[in-house]
Amino acid sequence: MKTLGSTQKPIVQLALLGALTVACSSGTESPQGGTGGQMNTSTGGAASTGGSTGQTGGTSTGGTSTGGVSATGGAAATGGNGGSGSTTGGASGHGGMTATGGAGGSGAQGGASGDNAVAAALDGIRIDDPFTPNPSTASMATCQHLTLQNGGFMGTKQVTMGGSPSTTYDVTLRIRGIAETAKVNGGTTADVSTFQYMSMPFRKVPFTVGGTVAVDDQDYEQWRINVSKPKEVYTLNDYGKLGHYTLKLDYQVTIPIAGGATVSLEGFDDNDHLIVDYEKYMIDGINPPMNWGQFAQVNVVSVKAR
Repeated sequence: MKTLGSTQKPIVQLALLGALTVACSSGTESPQGGTGGQMNTSTGGAASTGGSTGQTGGTSTGGTSTGGVSATGGAAATGGNGGSGSTTGGASGHGGMTATGGAGGSGAQGGASGDNAVAAALDGIRIDDPFTPNPSTASMATCQHLTLQNGGFMGTKQVTMGGSPSTTYDVTLRIRGIAETAKVNGGTTADVSTFQYMSMPFRKVPFTVGGTVAVDDQDYEQWRINVSKPKEVYTLNDYGKLGHYTLKLDYQVTIPIAGGATVSLEGFDDNDHLIVDYEKYMIDGINPPMNWGQFAQVNVVSVKAR
């Protein structure tokens, strides 16, 4: 939220500029944030068995050997060489040479890297919206964005989905960050459960599909994901109410993304101030916010072709 207003909607890339000197305002209350979800992991395929034993050549019996075990989810395993026959039929005793287990072993990688690789560019993308130097961290304080253009903030990071353009993938994402509250009108909210914060109900999973933000509410920062196909906008911090609050984002959602689609992580604020992380939240496993500002980070949990 900001103390100065502007209804323009700038679009700029986030760049950390030189130090600016501005005054910050402060409030009086100290709420607690929400809790997030758990990250799922996937396991690679089973190792394949190597080639069959050699055949009996002539009057002598070919030796037996066992193929190697694949190390992780299916590196190629090499089958055993067949035994060499003596005198008569010796050549046929080498039949085991053709039984190489490697082809089957490499095919076992599908679970670990097959579909997940389609969304590799999306994994770990992040935008930070830090403050100018020395912001107040008093309860409900606000301060100026470090990067400004046309009186507001717009940070964008865009990537391209892999995979086939004819295939739509269900992509499960873990959303983490620290954000002030936004309010979306309309749209779809699958999870309507709430938690108490400052004696008020706030959504546990502030994720909304579609909808719009009123012009007068655009001076509260919105964090969102924009997908080109199937075309949709997903708001990540729609808590359904506005105020000088910052809360912790940590939850999982699944969204459809077509192969070759562009996917953008965006932070948008219509004026020059945002609310400080005055609670000084930290999120395990990722870097803290820059200079007590806000941020959003996306990680890929799993991908499944429809």
